[in-house]
Amino acid sequence: MARKKKMSTGKKVGITALAAVIVIGGVAGYATLGKKSTTSNVLNEYLPVDMTTQDLSQMTDSYAFEVAANVQQGLLSRTSSGAPKAGLAKSWSHSKDGLTWTFHLRKGLKWSNGDPLTASDFVYAWQRTVNPKTASQYAYIYSGIKNADAINSSKDKDLSSLGIKAKNKTTLVVTLEHPMPQFQNLMAFPVFFAQDKKFESSLGSKVGTSSSKQVYDGPYKFVGWNGSNKKFKLVPNKNYWNAKAVKNKGVDFQVITDPTAALALYNKGELDQVTLSTPQQIKKYKNSKNFKIYNQSQTDYLEYNQTGKVKGLTNAKIRQALNLATDRKSISQSVSEGLDSAATGITPAGLALTSTGGDFAKAAAKATAYAYNIKKAKKLFAEGMKEAGLKKLTLTIEGSSDSTVTKSTLDTLQQSWSELPGLTVKEKLVPFKQRLLDQENHNFDVVLAAWGADYAEPLTFLNMFVTDGANNDGKWSNKQYDTLINNASDKDALSDTKRTADEIKAEKTLYDDSAVNPVFWVNAATLSNSKVKGVQYFSSGASYYFWNAYKK
Repeated sequence: MARKKKMSTGKKVGITALAAVIVIGGVAGYATLGKKSTTSNVLNEYLPVDMTTQDLSQMTDSYAFEVAANVQQGLLSRTSSGAPKAGLAKSWSHSKDGLTWTFHLRKGLKWSNGDPLTASDFVYAWQRTVNPKTASQYAYIYSGIKNADAINSSKDKDLSSLGIKAKNKTTLVVTLEHPMPQFQNLMAFPVFFAQDKKFESSLGSKVGTSSSKQVYDGPYKFVGWNGSNKKFKLVPNKNYWNAKAVKNKGVDFQVITDPTAALALYNKGELDQVTLSTPQQIKKYKNSKNFKIYNQSQTDYLEYNQTGKVKGLTNAKIRQALNLATDRKSISQSVSEGLDSAATGITPAGLALTSTGGDFAKAAAKATAYAYNIKKAKKLFAEGMKEAGLKKLTLTIEGSSDSTVTKSTLDTLQQSWSELPGLTVKEKLVPFKQRLLDQENHNFDVVLAAWGADYAEPLTFLNMFVTDGANNDGKWSNKQYDTLINNASDKDALSDTKRTADEIKAEKTLYDDSAVNPVFWVNAATLSNSKVKGVQYFSSGASYYFWNAYKK
């Protein structure tokens, strides 16, 4: 959604139709209607990478969340504008100090297999996710819920001490350690959804490894995925509490990694939307009335392995030189005909506002100075190499082979970085799944990573880089940074002015220490079927709600 949502550096925005209201961004354009879409009330979607999992405690990427947001539902859901609304909970309230939240579930809730869904299913799910034995990379997002951090760090062995209790079958009480401004938004995020203990108990690590090894409480069921195949479906879930509200007969998915093939299928009417994923496609269609640009609240960035395994990368001057040798404007131009923006920080523009109502990214840019300066880069690199006792250094930049933008990005980086004296730059392209695994295992020198927002607040990005954070794959550590993030998350959480100040200082700390290298902020261009109405797109959190969509 924090490493909230691990993104592919390839681009993909789901069907977004005339009736859709964008949280941050715009409504998609409309394209020529294909034959297939006139004959069926089934939506035709695609993913640009393979599906990874439907284990709610283990998923980390945006495409797994895309499916989960439609086959499951949380205590809360979201309106078309992104505001919280009732989900499996029909009502909720909180204490005056914001520390105690009470949710009242709807009566008669069921899982897709007929098992009753009760408040204890949320207790089980939350305990499973924060349990260190589960090794959930998203456990950190529970920070702020009573004892979540202590349990996840193994300081507290008692799972029942987690701040969630089932008062009865339909009443949940959640206790926080401090106010959390994002708490209601998180209740609509898949990592906080219920799980069926009765179903999962016999599966162990196989939970969610295929569509049949999961049960569903949302508008759809997930069917036809065996863990590796390229076609699968969402079909209406008759046990969903509001099944009558589903306005279509389901969603057919294909995995299509080739953007040319995806566009061809769209033009044949076999897809209801397509993301224009190459500069050539964007150039061809950017003046068309069918063309629309989305803010994806995504940052593509370089992460440096600072575990000590890679010589040179623990030296701040060498990292600073690499940042200075990164031509962000050229890269953003090459990958999207200039539709993407050169990053000035890790938090993208358009995501969040400051306490005075301005764009946070613009305010933070006054405290950072990411720029391309090869002359200064050479000087700092030489100084850093001397400090590190190195005469030569070889770095391999890893990226996703199934991304349409990775190769051109790495080529530009290789060309400019190779101007640094004594540096040899190599490229390594691997499938998206492998890139995620290499990141998690710190098995890289430099990796081109991507992150999309889980909620509309800078902490969704800044949380990633706290010391020993589950998503801090480079293992950078800075005590001042940790204090700033802790203050923004805790004592300053309810003061917009103080929280904004903490977050801007955190962005500056990332810049000053060259902790990471923000490269570009991602926008996406799409063509979509004008006969499809009602798909909702959100630039933060799980991205798509399909169930109110229909073909006119």
